[in-house]
Amino acid sequence: MLDPVSAIAFEIQSSKGVFALLLGSGVSFTSKIPTGWAITLDLVRKIAALQRKDCGDQPEVWYLRTFGKAPDYSDMLDLLGSTPSLRQTIIRQYIEPSDAKRARKEKLPTLAHRAIAKLMEQGYVQVVLTTNFDRLLELALADLGVHPTVLSAAEHVAGAQPLTHAGPTIIKLHGDYLDIRIRNTSSELAHYEPEMDELLDRVLDEYGLIVCGWSAEWDVALKAAIERAPSRRYPMYFSTLSSPGAAAQSLVQRRSGRIIQIAGADSFFDEVAQKVETIEDLRKPHPVSAQLAVALMKEYMPEPKHRIHLHDLVAKELAHAAAAMSSADFRTDRNANLENDFVKQTLRFVSLLDTLIPMAYTAGMWASEEQALQWFNAIVAFSQRPRDARGGYPQLVELQAFPAVLILYAFGVGAIVGKQHALLGKLLSTEIDTRHGNRYGFGRTALGDGLNIELAVTDGDYYFKLVPGCSHYGWPGNELIADVLRPHTSSELLDDEAFDIAFSTFELALTFGYVERHWDEHAVWPPRAHFAEKPRIAVRLIAEWEAEAAANKETNSLRLMAGLVAEPHFDQVRALVDFRH
Repeated sequence: MLDPVSAIAFEIQSSKGVFALLLGSGVSFTSKIPTGWAITLDLVRKIAALQRKDCGDQPEVWYLRTFGKAPDYSDMLDLLGSTPSLRQTIIRQYIEPSDAKRARKEKLPTLAHRAIAKLMEQGYVQVVLTTNFDRLLELALADLGVHPTVLSAAEHVAGAQPLTHAGPTIIKLHGDYLDIRIRNTSSELAHYEPEMDELLDRVLDEYGLIVCGWSAEWDVALKAAIERAPSRRYPMYFSTLSSPGAAAQSLVQRRSGRIIQIAGADSFFDEVAQKVETIEDLRKPHPVSAQLAVALMKEYMPEPKHRIHLHDLVAKELAHAAAAMSSADFRTDRNANLENDFVKQTLRFVSLLDTLIPMAYTAGMWASEEQALQWFNAIVAFSQRPRDARGGYPQLVELQAFPAVLILYAFGVGAIVGKQHALLGKLLSTEIDTRHGNRYGFGRTALGDGLNIELAVTDGDYYFKLVPGCSHYGWPGNELIADVLRPHTSSELLDDEAFDIAFSTFELALTFGYVERHWDEHAVWPPRAHFAEKPRIAVRLIAEWEAEAAANKETNSLRLMAGLVAEPHFDQVRALVDFRH
């Protein structure tokens, strides 16, 4: 199962713009900018000093006794500065860095602000809600050349563009530090203006939410808005340094959210941003397009002088695919949505192999035995990927073999089209170690058996979700592979009928090989296959092979392509086709 940060990064990357952030004072903590309440208390101390009074360790108590009301940020600024310019000068010293503090990198954007800015620049996060009134996030965005829409008062909301068209947007729920109307006191935090409430409701209904640096203890109006949000279509993650308080726990439970323990805002957002970038890089199309890669292979393969170029071209694409698959999410949590995860991971594999599949098909058609060895080794290596199934669903664990299956089938169909029968037989009879096991146990088995789609993924009923046109009694795993391979054969001018013949030929070769290798076992029953959906083709092929075998028992094409040692078991396979038809 993915760790929480990786899971969040995966969801942000795969659902661009779906998540909003809610940032509290904890995000600006390492910048050493004081919180609004800390500024309020310091202003109380200044007022007490002007009156030559000692306000003690509880300045808010002194202020209440002296003025008959709780300390109010705006009232105190009015007492200390008679004009707006003077009031701004007072507040700037708390927020803006002096030269000395700038040299110490204090009151500047933190690692968290810069990571969030990067996510916003790239469109992964569009909306940020914040209770902070500093401008650290705006500064971090400006360094990237991004100038966000900033909404910090009710009148800003009225004239604002819809969020979907506004670009990066920062909603400063408690105001901006250069506006004396910022919210600090309990009474100020108890409610928002109707315009801000309406905007907040829209964000909380339409976006997922990632919370950081906010305790949920004091901001009554914000907490109420989250509680009343009707939608649960997107998740809520509440990150915290320690065990959250009762208010936060209640809020998370009410929103069906998830609490994430983090070491700090800086490390959390930096790790999220890095992992989003890593996932995005792995999903970008490879610089060598499929069309160009196939063209280069066809140029390199006939010329011995290009053997190094050919090896490096194939090796680079194999390494690219292996690296991409190593980041795949093989979640096996018993609480996972198995069907959705199965479909999502299968489609991810197909996408990752978009270049490698036509390359394998081309190699099957034209590669020499020496050139094919690189593909043999790659298929064996992919078949041996770790399959740790501790506490998880076997379907997701077994699905790790799917890339090897796709490459094998692509190479195999290419070999059929190119009439490279002996080369295909050598590949299918190559032994692999099935120490991870399959439905037939552990040990060594032929590659053609171990990577038969019906053995590699033993419970593939979820493939029906991917092949909606497949009949209920069909073989959706095989149909899916046929659908994936079919477009990549168009360069060889194969129409649908020719492709069906080539694909059925390959799967019949798998079946004949399986029957021979397991003939001595009790009640041999070969795996299901695509040809069962095309019985007319299968019956015709078997008849042709039987006639060929009668004329030439040693070197007929069936024996070569299936890697058979003994005479083919025609009756067994014919009965299989007749039964399934």
